[in-house]
Amino acid sequence: MIQHEKSKTGGIQRPVEAYAPAFFAFLAIQLTDRITSEGARFSAAIGLEIPVNTMSTIMVLKEGPASVTEIASALNVSHVAVIKTTRILIDKGILERWGDPCDGRRKPLSLTSKGTLVAADVSTVIEKAQSVYRDLFEEIGADLHEALLKMNAALDRVSFDTRLAKA
Repeated sequence: MIQHEKSKTGGIQRPVEAYAPAFFAFLAIQLTDRITSEGARFSAAIGLEIPVNTMSTIMVLKEGPASVTEIASALNVSHVAVIKTTRILIDKGILERWGDPCDGRRKPLSLTSKGTLVAADVSTVIEKAQSVYRDLFEEIGADLHEALLKMNAALDRVSFDTRLAKA
């Protein structure tokens, strides 16, 4: 059984606070889930009926047709994640897959006419999100986007497990 430190008010202190910053990843996941959920509510309220996690794929394909591999590379996600996302968007009539006449093995994806309309709405949501994040970062006095990019680069240089082993 895990024993938790008592807070100054006598209640059990939550691990996120008691062991900070060790629970950074847990807190980041909670924040991501919150932003995704609240973003989904906004998207639904304006009539955009796609999962929030598909918006990045739509933004890539707004630039033109791309294969699953190209989308995965552009988003720095797995091939499997792109396949899951694109299946949802194909089922909703937002994307279509077609054969490349120059390369029979390549099966690019592109926006349908419905997808082009959805992409315009997604672009509006993305622009609003950019503004909200800028305001939030100013409010809290930290550009978390920049900080996370730097943290990711630092972990590219020396992995988290290597850092744990050295600690």
